[in-house]
Amino acid sequence: MISELKIRNFKSLESVDLKLGHFNLLVGANASGKSNFLDALRFLQGISSNGLSIDEILDGRPPSSTRERWPGIRGGAKSVAFRKPDATQAASVELHVILGGPVFLTNLGGDAVYGLDISLAGDNPIFREQSLHLGDEVFDLQPPKQAQQDEMDKGGTDWSKISILPIVARTGRRVWADVRISEPKLDDRSVGYFDRLYKVADLASNNLADMQFLDPLPTALRDYSQKVVRLGENGEGFAALIHEIESNGSKPALLEWLKELRPDEVDDIYALEGLNNDFMLAVKEGNKEFRAPVLSEGTLRFIALAAAFFQPSMPKVLIIEEIEKGLHPSRLRLLLELMRSQSKRTGTQVFATTHSPTLLNWLTEEDRKTTFVCTRDAASGATKMRALSDVPKLEELIQKSYNLDQLFEEGWLESALHES
Repeated sequence: MISELKIRNFKSLESVDLKLGHFNLLVGANASGKSNFLDALRFLQGISSNGLSIDEILDGRPPSSTRERWPGIRGGAKSVAFRKPDATQAASVELHVILGGPVFLTNLGGDAVYGLDISLAGDNPIFREQSLHLGDEVFDLQPPKQAQQDEMDKGGTDWSKISILPIVARTGRRVWADVRISEPKLDDRSVGYFDRLYKVADLASNNLADMQFLDPLPTALRDYSQKVVRLGENGEGFAALIHEIESNGSKPALLEWLKELRPDEVDDIYALEGLNNDFMLAVKEGNKEFRAPVLSEGTLRFIALAAAFFQPSMPKVLIIEEIEKGLHPSRLRLLLELMRSQSKRTGTQVFATTHSPTLLNWLTEEDRKTTFVCTRDAASGATKMRALSDVPKLEELIQKSYNLDQLFEEGWLESALHES
């Protein structure tokens, strides 16, 4: 789990430090920086995915017979750096991630810290520095300078373009051999040092790479689909996923949530098999069967979001933008309860954005610690992100029965943030 994240000069996020939880909610007006924060998460995913150069992470990579498509970051390399009011851009982007939780405590005995500094000063972005810590122990992630130069002189890998973290995790002791150093010396470091390095790198890389972005679209949800273990970003594979959930025995739990959405109406949910070993979603209400093409967009989207928490292969991080899209306000409380409870059950960390003030009224005191209000500073254009629990006088007003949606709609939250 990402327990803390520090971002410097990434898009509008000039300086953001957040302490995160299992369920994290971002609220704010349009263009306040919510999507830029999600772009930072996608950037971390790309950094931790094997085989991507920094150029490909930012600008995208087309699919081929041996590799999947990578979408890149919105705006590409030209828009990744924070721009100051005078239109000059920052010379570097820095991110520091603290990874913690039960998995790290059990396997490593503490939190891992991964940091990277990317230079944007030249024509092309390069990795200036990468670091990996476990407690007080600092691991070396950089190939020796001479090895880097020798490799480039031979027309090989430009290590300034490649993230070392997934390479260390996936190649083990061969990491320096990959830059063609014969008989690498361990210096004064023991084999135990390298064993810990690979273990820390493996956990860190896997946790950051294993992210799922989800924004289900009606066209994908209504279509036939073939066998999957995860939903596609726009809901591809939806009906096939329902079939997998039926097969692995998770359907009763999913059905409970759906019956809450449409009380006394949803009696069953299942996948109808087509002619080509593909499937289409169907819902049964009494004696009537309704197939996906006739279901409302809100119903389809809620089923897809609920099903995402019962996937056979759950991601480490699940990211959902505009969770209220297509849903009646009265159903938002159920959606909030679903994400909150299922993130704890599965161990999957959830990040979600919303424009719905109504949703804020149903946040618990614990939720408010990881619900972040995004605002833009008028002078600098920088995004400010503050947990609701840290907004001055907010908890006092809540105790006096003020509604959060009213404070949000009246602009009180933004004013309180600007004044602090």
